[in-house]
Amino acid sequence: MSTIECEGAPRDLGRDQGVALRSRLVEALRAGPARRLADAFGLGDAATRRLRRDLRRHFPHQSEWLEGLARGAGVAELSLLRALRDRCARGVAQPLIAARAGDAVRVGCGVPAESILRRARPEGRFRSLDLTLPEWSSALIGVNEVGLVAAALPAPTLSARFAAPSLLFVRDCLERFERVDPALEWCLSRPAARGGALLLADSRGELAGVDGSGPRPRLVRPSGDALILGAPEGASGELGKLFEDRRPATSAELEGALLAALAAASPDCGPALLVDPVARCLRPPDSDWLEV
Repeated sequence: MSTIECEGAPRDLGRDQGVALRSRLVEALRAGPARRLADAFGLGDAATRRLRRDLRRHFPHQSEWLEGLARGAGVAELSLLRALRDRCARGVAQPLIAARAGDAVRVGCGVPAESILRRARPEGRFRSLDLTLPEWSSALIGVNEVGLVAAALPAPTLSARFAAPSLLFVRDCLERFERVDPALEWCLSRPAARGGALLLADSRGELAGVDGSGPRPRLVRPSGDALILGAPEGASGELGKLFEDRRPATSAELEGALLAALAAASPDCGPALLVDPVARCLRPPDSDWLEV
């Protein structure tokens, strides 16, 4: 899995990402002549234009990040926005699981084949290490230098009022917060499209989630020492019982229980990634721990 490094103001962060991934982005966003011409003149479809409007209003730093990304890669900004919208429309069939045992905390998820690792050093904000997709400003999961983990389950947009997906909160939280509660307040109080879910964990062992599938975002707290989001219907209780039965007491036992739960929830999800907010590090599949 490739790793890129981004540093500076939002447009600089995006430009670094675009330059590093130029060939991948050009190939992935390839379109016909008519589409390229429309995107170049900012004449994309109405849904994509609405998404751009909401990013500029409610996620201005990420809007600037995507502008820099487009320039660095030599692609149209509307192409990046369309890719974001389409990826959310496909959703994710891989659950998010966070668990704790004593002082140990771990968060885990599956890894899409096209993922990359990204080290971000935003100007005046917290550094982070995250798992993202080449065309994204935000991330699927990440940990920052002060021990906050944020993760998202992308899902189809369900609201006509707001078009920006809730997964954008992952980037906001990693840059701004060190504890779950203020990050949670941020996510619950700001506008985003319905659909998807967010998971938050910190180095003190606090766990919380936001379920965006209903008319209003809903706070989700852990059952016992595990929090599971995105599991198949009716499976969350069984996975929670898996943790209760195993009663992990060490970090190694906790990781084993978490990986077993991920495999049970989604047998086809492939290799899993783990995050440790206490040590501020992340472990990709078949790799060593990487510090922020």
